[in-house]
Amino acid sequence: MAWRRRNYLINRDFQFRYIARMIIGIIVMAMIVSFTVYYTTWARIMDEFYDVARIASQYAPLFSSINQTLLVILLVFLVLAAFFSVFISHQIAGPMYRFEKTLQAIAGGDMTMRVGLRKRDEFKQLADTMNEMVDELRNSLSSNRTLIEEMTSIFERIEESGAREGSSLPPGLVQDMEKMNQTLLRLQQNIQRYKLK
Repeated sequence: MAWRRRNYLINRDFQFRYIARMIIGIIVMAMIVSFTVYYTTWARIMDEFYDVARIASQYAPLFSSINQTLLVILLVFLVLAAFFSVFISHQIAGPMYRFEKTLQAIAGGDMTMRVGLRKRDEFKQLADTMNEMVDELRNSLSSNRTLIEEMTSIFERIEESGAREGSSLPPGLVQDMEKMNQTLLRLQQNIQRYKLK
């Protein structure tokens, strides 16, 4: 089943932190590359020429132009990084949102819920594992529900048989049967809160 999300900022805190980290990473990389380029360029110029004052005055406009160009390129990359970070973080935040909603429904007793992700979303393996876990829990609860119903039926037959025969049961056994009946009722109430089908 495919979902189309129209809101790309699903988990704003997470996505803004992600975008900030991407931009900081790009700035750090740009600074490292810029330093490396400038250092190697100036070192090469110094090795080739000895008259630094004359060369510096000749190349100052060139380096100024390069600085401006690099600054524009850096700003363009930052804008592009922010733009693509929204989409990339959306592929993470969207599944996180689906997991959260599914887990809330399961906590509320709806064992029919499944995590459904889109084709390009991340965490598909985790979603499959979670769906398998929910299937196992649902099967286990369903089996327990059947066992409780069988135990209740057996208990009712024992009570009916004792009432028909008019036999008096020992007081300790009557108390134990009453406790067992109350326990079965509590188990039924507990398992009834789960939606299994």
